[in-house]
Amino acid sequence: MTNTSGWRKRVAASHFRWIAFVALLVGILLLAGLGWLFVQGRDATWDRLLRGEALRVAIDPSFPPFDSLNEDGQPVGFDVELAQELARRIGVPVEFKAIAFDGLVDAILADKADMVVSAFPLDARLTEDVRFSMPYFDGGLVLVTPQFSPQNAAALAGLKLAVEWGSGGDAWARANNLEILRQETASDALIAVAEGRADAAIVDAITAALQLPPGLRILTSPLESDPYVIVMPLGAAKLAAAVDKALSDMMLDGTWQRLAESYFPAPPPPPITEHGSKLTSQ
Repeated sequence: MTNTSGWRKRVAASHFRWIAFVALLVGILLLAGLGWLFVQGRDATWDRLLRGEALRVAIDPSFPPFDSLNEDGQPVGFDVELAQELARRIGVPVEFKAIAFDGLVDAILADKADMVVSAFPLDARLTEDVRFSMPYFDGGLVLVTPQFSPQNAAALAGLKLAVEWGSGGDAWARANNLEILRQETASDALIAVAEGRADAAIVDAITAALQLPPGLRILTSPLESDPYVIVMPLGAAKLAAAVDKALSDMMLDGTWQRLAESYFPAPPPPPITEHGSKLTSQ
């Protein structure tokens, strides 16, 4: 009886130690999991801004009217004012860093900048490395016409379309089997429509916005979209949410339109309409 009783005590003690070990292991795993979630949920960029540090904005100052330097070497342009307004709405100071276009993403990856605001086209190949904002400008292909508003390629059948040689508009018109009048430049394509040598022109939205001849108008939705976005660190979820909120508000309250009108004689509509829906290409 004594031996049996001792054996039972040893078994109970062994079970207790095993249960304690399992409980300890589970506790460690839970703490590790909570720590991982805490790290994953942190936004180091946002935390730094909350400490009062400046929002570091990288631009390539070689692409007016979006980004350039004035006579005093100060950054100016649509993107610059957009970034200043974003910083104002977020509630942080802002500083600009002039960087060549090829080095803009590297500046984010090397923590030399918090965001890129520099007419940067959306590039799906980079989504595993950086985070993108919602589109704030569309530089894609637009239809410029004097009098009508066809909504798709079928409505353009039988019309003569002016395009720049070898451009995206040229490729789009060829892909849709349309009659083409090729010109040396996108500006020449617009002039061809103004002079009546072509029924419409397919050019990039920036050329149309800057050089639209009198009597012509731009179809509101792009034929082919090329959205410009703001680039931020991959882990900057809180900053990205604040940026998207500010961009959306700017587009809906008229700020974006007023800013665009100060740089583009014939500005395109914002990527979000007054009803809050994103514009889509036809």
